[in-house]
Amino acid sequence: MMKKANKQAILNIVRMKPVWESEEDAEKELHYYHITDALNRKWQTIGLNVSDAIQVFEHGNDDNWTRIIEPAPYNPDLSINDLINMLNISPEATGIRNDMQIILNTVERRNEYVNRIVNVNRESRFLLLHQMKDEYLQHSQLTDDQFMQMYTVNPVEALTMYFLQPIDIITYWEWANANGTAEKAIQYKREEALLPFIQAIERAEDEARGIVSGF
Repeated sequence: MMKKANKQAILNIVRMKPVWESEEDAEKELHYYHITDALNRKWQTIGLNVSDAIQVFEHGNDDNWTRIIEPAPYNPDLSINDLINMLNISPEATGIRNDMQIILNTVERRNEYVNRIVNVNRESRFLLLHQMKDEYLQHSQLTDDQFMQMYTVNPVEALTMYFLQPIDIITYWEWANANGTAEKAIQYKREEALLPFIQAIERAEDEARGIVSGF
């Protein structure tokens, strides 16, 4: 059975002109089809009929016969729940749901995600999300002042936003018990923007034990 590259729902499909002009029976001709998907993007694909065109579409983008011809319009009201529903992410997929909520934490980021994803499947959703996470950590980090202010009010939320990963109260106490502070988090992230929080805790614990790791 073919592994579907495109798994998003189809909102609309319309038969357009034949791929090649000919005198043959129209029912046996390849036609272009325009598909509107659940993310509101318009695709072009080809097929002998509607079900054939849907199968071709599900093979995914090939930059030729099957491709996006109109991106989704910017949606100023796009919520994280809307996006999760559009991408058909199951309620059991709590990992990616939580990651999306943390990483795509503004309407601009959610629209950027819609704009950048091409084929929609489990792997593509995950890979793009974590590519964007790395980009944000390297180029769109909270400023030191923003982070310090947030840390004073709610350190768990501040660390979650700063590291763009789920952090709970138990993990926070591990950090605090290792003499972790907002200043230390800033120092560590300056040296390594993509540092996971668990490694930040380990480094703080090493320093608390008087070990300076050079490895």
